[in-house]
Amino acid sequence: MTNFDKKKLLEIMANVAPGEGRAEHESNDEKIFLKNFLPLPNYRMALEVDTFLILGGRGVGKTEFFRLLANSPGRQALVKNLNIRGLPPLERTIWIAGYGRTKTGEKKFPAPEITEKYMKDKDRIDWRIFWIGLIVGVIFQQEKELSNHSWGEEIPEEIRDSLTKNLSLLSRWFPDAHQNFESINYALDKLDEELLASDRWLFITYDELDRIVPSYIKLGAPIAELLAFWLDRWRRWERIRPKIFLRTDLFGENFLGFPDASKLSGHKISLEWKTSWLYQVFVKRLANSRKEMNDYLQIVPGLTSKKDETLGILPASDESCFKLLMEKIVGVFMGNNSRKGYTYNWIPNHLQDAKRSIAPRSFLKLFSLAAKRRLEKFDEKDLAENRLLEPSDLQGALMDTSQDRIEELTKEEYPWLDALREELKGLTLLTEEEKFLKLLKKTEWNQEPPSRKPQEILKYLEQLGIVEIRHSDRRINMPDIYRYGFEVKRKGGIKRPK
Repeated sequence: MTNFDKKKLLEIMANVAPGEGRAEHESNDEKIFLKNFLPLPNYRMALEVDTFLILGGRGVGKTEFFRLLANSPGRQALVKNLNIRGLPPLERTIWIAGYGRTKTGEKKFPAPEITEKYMKDKDRIDWRIFWIGLIVGVIFQQEKELSNHSWGEEIPEEIRDSLTKNLSLLSRWFPDAHQNFESINYALDKLDEELLASDRWLFITYDELDRIVPSYIKLGAPIAELLAFWLDRWRRWERIRPKIFLRTDLFGENFLGFPDASKLSGHKISLEWKTSWLYQVFVKRLANSRKEMNDYLQIVPGLTSKKDETLGILPASDESCFKLLMEKIVGVFMGNNSRKGYTYNWIPNHLQDAKRSIAPRSFLKLFSLAAKRRLEKFDEKDLAENRLLEPSDLQGALMDTSQDRIEELTKEEYPWLDALREELKGLTLLTEEEKFLKLLKKTEWNQEPPSRKPQEILKYLEQLGIVEIRHSDRRINMPDIYRYGFEVKRKGGIKRPK
């Protein structure tokens, strides 16, 4: 046994999910950001030239990936570590953010409330002008060398000036962009020709599309038109390509409602996390945090593989190493024997949603909250050998993680879910579909839901992974990652630790 400062190690673990695990709240420090980032194998396909739609649920790392693509050293490290071949040489590529914050606190684009008010009652062509205006504006702002080429001269000087200096002031540039829509389109056609002639590529990235306007039910028009626009330009342009990061629930024919949505199937991928990748990102963050923690991790031989100049210490991919790590940190079992479950499996099993997907944000937050719980009652004598946590810390943290998950959903993406808290509180699972539908029917919505029909709301909850409808008997189940936050009970479930 090695003598470690366990209190110090727990303090480090408590910060494994800074900013509550949200990429948009994490450090703007480039070095810290890159050392926290884990390059995943499925990012290879996301960077293929023909892939322009990257789907994922809340907390799966879309914003982190988006931020990385805005970072030149990050792009280089990603291509190098994943040996990506489906992307042109990086020195021939230009990357700009067409929408979304590459750093915390950026105010480059129009505020959601302003956009909703100004674009009220606007048609699909108006939304197309909105997106094209942003493209030209970010090129003028971010790519001085590119914006000085002859294509830019096709756009009247006053519009160029307005888009460069006042891109966040929608009312300033939109009327001029509307009036000069033809010349702006012609200019972008010419830009594509110039890129082809110089053998270069322009990639335009999009994130936070759920924040274009504050109202969820009004997101459909701008998102549908963005996708329709790029589907049209895919056939027209050869060297201007998008990378659009979009929440999975916002991509659906019933929500988007444009005829060619099915044609996007060949251009999209979904970001999903394997269990071993979740443990990898946990280990990577710990290993790159402090020397004391890196020293502690050496109790598992081969847990870290190498050190990259940009991405820092990288974790191994051997699953047996992660199993041994959990045995060292918590113990083999979540109790005295295997009846309570193996720790390594218990963690992902209780964090997955009804679609068996796990958000890395929840995974990291579980350990962060468990460490904080242990620190509240810290006594080194309670921790045998090299242990840092007890099973009860994870059990309690699971409930806290679930509550945080519901808080995130109701405060940001799905405020209408908040009304379900009171209605579902105390419900015992499994429950009959008819009973669940009755609860939905009598819910008093304080925010407009996607539908007023209980059956459609249930279907939407199923699509979000919040509930599962069992095919055998149509009874409703809810995974633990949501159940505790909604204060729903289950016979034989985990009791809250004292």
